[in-house]
Amino acid sequence: MKLLRTLALLPLAAAASQAATIEFQFGKNNPVGSSHELVDTKYNSGTLTGITVAGNISRDVELGLNVSYKHLATDVPSGYEGVVGSSNLGVLNASLDLTYDLNPRGGISPFVGIGLGYAWLSNLYDTEGNQVTTTKGLFTASAFVGVRFAINNKLDFTLTARDTHYMGLKSPTYGDKTNVQSWEAIAGLRYRF
Repeated sequence: MKLLRTLALLPLAAAASQAATIEFQFGKNNPVGSSHELVDTKYNSGTLTGITVAGNISRDVELGLNVSYKHLATDVPSGYEGVVGSSNLGVLNASLDLTYDLNPRGGISPFVGIGLGYAWLSNLYDTEGNQVTTTKGLFTASAFVGVRFAINNKLDFTLTARDTHYMGLKSPTYGDKTNVQSWEAIAGLRYRF
């Protein structure tokens, strides 16, 4: 009888051992946005590094905290009311992500997800010392799709495409708000505990 109880607990122990994950991410972001029509701000692609710590809610649903650092590099043409040169806006983003695994037991596992978060901005001035934005923090919303490839029973390689929206970036010159959309391509290594 004791042997049967022990055997009954093995699936629970296996599920608990894979209930938490940590993922290290590296990638590229390509931000685009609308701005005041007189100030032709261009958002250039930049780098992205991040980490996600997650836990399983069910067999195929995961809730995680994603923290990443990105660049929203901007180029502004000279000749516009005190806005010249270029700036390299740094963005520290924390997002609560909900992920649904479409094939959680397979060696190749596609997934989809959504995230809500907050971003803190740094380097708010351009190379000429002019303020690029008055916003120091703003809300974010994102959606993502990806696929995981099992390397072994504990380690996965991931490829993710993520669309993040930064809502309410404020222009210091005209006071209008801009929404910036960032398309991100991310590669990661995911470890299951």
